Amino acid sequence: MQTSTVAANRIQVLLRILKHNKYGIRNGNIRAYTTNSNVTIGGVTKTIKDATHPEYVPRDYYQEDQGQSTLHHLRWMMQKDLLGQDIFLIGPPGPRRRSLAMQYLELTNRELEYVSLSRDTTESDLKQRREIVNGSATYFDQSAVRAATKGRILILEGIEKAERNVLPILNNLLENREMQLEDGRMLIPADRYDDLLKLYSKEELDRWKLVRVDKDFRVIALGLPVPRYTGNPLDPPLRSRFQARDVTVNSYQ
Repeated sequence: MQTSTVAANRIQVLLRILKHNKYGIRNGNIRAYTTNSNVTIGGVTKTIKDATHPEYVPRDYYQEDQGQSTLHHLRWMMQKDLLGQDIFLIGPPGPRRRSLAMQYLELTNRELEYVSLSRDTTESDLKQRREIVNGSATYFDQSAVRAATKGRILILEGIEKAERNVLPILNNLLENREMQLEDGRMLIPADRYDDLLKLYSKEELDRWKLVRVDKDFRVIALGLPVPRYTGNPLDPPLRSRFQARDVTVNSYQ
């Protein structure tokens, strides 16, 4: 009896040490719970909406036996999503950053638009492309425009490779939720569009070529730490648009 009491006391002392140590090791684990209507990770809950186009939702990325490091990252992403903030996952080369983004989209049933940035990425790759259809030029919306108007999540991979000519477009889209399109339309944030809709009719706004950016539109940027790796350091204005998180390999905790 005395031996068990001593052992219990030692365990309690050890738990107190782990709880208050400077490395932030926690004695409690977080769990993920999913239902048909919501998903909860470590006390953070998000309502799940039905996808308009289920084929745009990633599949077979999320597994039930995820480690604690992954669950902590997913909970942090859910918190930023609920606050309406864009996310920047930064880490070493490898599939972990993309895998985390895909797991979050699958877990929350969100539709995906994907853009891989490179030195050759131009404005047309983000906004619109002009193609010849039946002898006439027609504009086709690209991933960034489709994500903004349909309320999807836009994944920008390799953001450290973005050239200076596309940074103003990204800055305006991230900060103001605005974008001037080649066909004359103008993307404007949802709040401003709704205020105009109280004063003018939908037909008038369509005649002015104003397009509403969905409130559920989010951006998840994936990048490498520069200058440790090859790339362009992010401009402070662009860097300030994101809530960043260092996504390294799984920690011991």
